[in-house]
Order: sequence, then C-alpha cells, then structure tokens
Amino acid sequence: MWKSFLRERLSWILFVLIWLGVIDALLLLEYDIKVSSTSFWYLNLLTLCLLILFLLWRGVKERRFLKKLSLMLQHDAYDLQEMHTYVRTKADEEMLSLLQHIDRVYRKQTHALHVKQREQQEYVTTWVHEAKSPLTAMKLLINAHRTELYKWPWLKDIEDEWMKIDALVDQNLYAARLQKLEKDYQVQAVSLSELVFPNVAYFSKWCIEKKLHIDVENLDILVHTDPKWMQFVVKQVLSNAIKYSPLEGKLSFFSEETPKYVKLFIADQGEGIPTQDLPRVFEKGFTGNVGRKTKGATGLGLYFSKKITDALGHGIEVNSLLHEGTTVILTFYKRNSFDNLSKM
Repeated sequence: MWKSFLRERLSWILFVLIWLGVIDALLLLEYDIKVSSTSFWYLNLLTLCLLILFLLWRGVKERRFLKKLSLMLQHDAYDLQEMHTYVRTKADEEMLSLLQHIDRVYRKQTHALHVKQREQQEYVTTWVHEAKSPLTAMKLLINAHRTELYKWPWLKDIEDEWMKIDALVDQNLYAARLQKLEKDYQVQAVSLSELVFPNVAYFSKWCIEKKLHIDVENLDILVHTDPKWMQFVVKQVLSNAIKYSPLEGKLSFFSEETPKYVKLFIADQGEGIPTQDLPRVFEKGFTGNVGRKTKGATGLGLYFSKKITDALGHGIEVNSLLHEGTTVILTFYKRNSFDNLSKM
C-alpha cells in the first residue's frame, strides 16, 4: 500500500525536493545572503522531516479510507451515504456524486429487470397451465379409444408425442417455479414408493413397449421431503433411465438406510455415461456423447434435479460405467434431534 501511495505522490515529493534545491542554490550562490552551515543543514533537515510527516499523515488517512472500502466490498454491503464522512476535497465530492449517480442508475435498471423477469415467469406459468388443459383433453381422448388402437396404429405414435410434450411442459412449469422454491415447498413424511410408483405408472407405456423388467426392493422407508418436487426429480431420472435402456432391459429401484440417511437407488442397464462426461452431467444444457445421439435430450433434467435436491437439502449423485448402465442415487438425510425440537 505504501509503495503505491509513494508512487502516486511522486510528483509532490519531486516538487518539494526541487523547490528545496532551488532554495539551497539561492543560499549558496547569492553573495548578499549570509547563512551559517548549521542553519543551512537545519533548514534542509526540517523541510525533509515536515515532508515525511505530511506523507505519513496522508498515508494513514487514506489507508483508513481504503480499508473501509475493502470491508464494504468483502461484505458486499455498501452505503454511499456513509462515505460523506470521508469527503475532504471538491474532487472527493465530485467522485462521490458520480458513484451515487451510478448506484441510482444501477438500482433502477436492476428493479426494471426484476419486474420484467417476474412478468415473464408469470406469463410462462400461465401459458403452461393453459397448455395443460388441451393436453389433458387429448389424453382423455386417447384413453377413450385405447381399445381401438389396433384399428389406428398411428394413435400410438400420437400418444408417444403427447408424452414428450407433456414432459416438456411439466419441465417448463417446474423451471418457472424453481426460483421461488423456498416459498413453494412443504416437507412431510413420505415413503420412497410414493415417489417412485406414480412415475412408473406415468411411463408404463414406454416400459411396456421396451419390455422393461421393473425390479423393486424395500421402498417402504419413510423420508422427509416435499413429495411434489421430489416426484418431479424422480420423473427426470426415470425418463432418462427408460430412454437409454435397451430392449428387454431392467430398471431397479432399491434403498439403503443408515442412522444418518436413506438412499434411493435408480439403476438401468443402458449405454452408460463415459467417464469424462460424468463430472458435467449436472451442468445446464450438457447432453454428453450419449445425449447427442438422441434428438430428444435437452440437458436440463439432471440440472433441475440437482437444483431441487440442493434446495431441499438432499443429495444426488450419478455412478455409471460405459456399456454397463447408470445408477442415480438420491440421498435423504435424516432429521436430527435439533430439527425435531424446533418443530415442537
């Protein structure tokens, strides 16, 4: 700090030294001015001491100012009104006025962006709800003619496309709600089977078409979570598991319980994920080498799953071996005694 301070004040120091040199030259060269050598050196020493004391005073003062600024930046909390106490010169005042103007413009633009973002979220939410109505009607029509599928085989293709659209609309709805998750969740005791079975039923058509074997084991364990959000997470994981499973493959759902946590394992026998892609599976929009082969991959399902599990205090991890399958592990940490007391 002192090095930069002296470098910035180099012009001051040079001016004082040059002026002192001029005075010394005048005293030495002017014949009419009689100054003893003691007085000569006393004058030089006194001037240099005053210069050093002045630089120390300014340095300490500016150091306090910079320290205050540094603390404000570290805590990300600044109040430009407080800076008035440090204003000493007209330049300080002009600089503070400029900073206050920039701060007002920044706050105004930030508020406008928040308003625009809120309006866009409300529009997306409304649009999704409106889109759900015709999708529900379409599903009812398909179900009403399910016994006649053999007459109209193209109806199966329509149902496949319906499921894709419905899944994307659902994903859009949860993405819009995700930013307000802290205001839209309700933790309750729910069994793992309540998170898994509704989604297996939702994708039953795809499972039947792929002749997938469903293996379920020990899903009666209770966990504390928001069932709506976690059903969505399981839906994203199961959608990927079915999509990449081979014909006549197997989907396994099982659990592991310890005193500290409950883990839900969702395993498939699909193509697996290359080792180099595993660290990036939760990145937004990342589809990986396997995902690029399928046009339907968006790279958003696991991204949203990670966001939701983090927000709810759960864990999610992916283990995979290429050509052997993938296992997604959801970890539900158990409530401790402090949590129980806080709810009393």
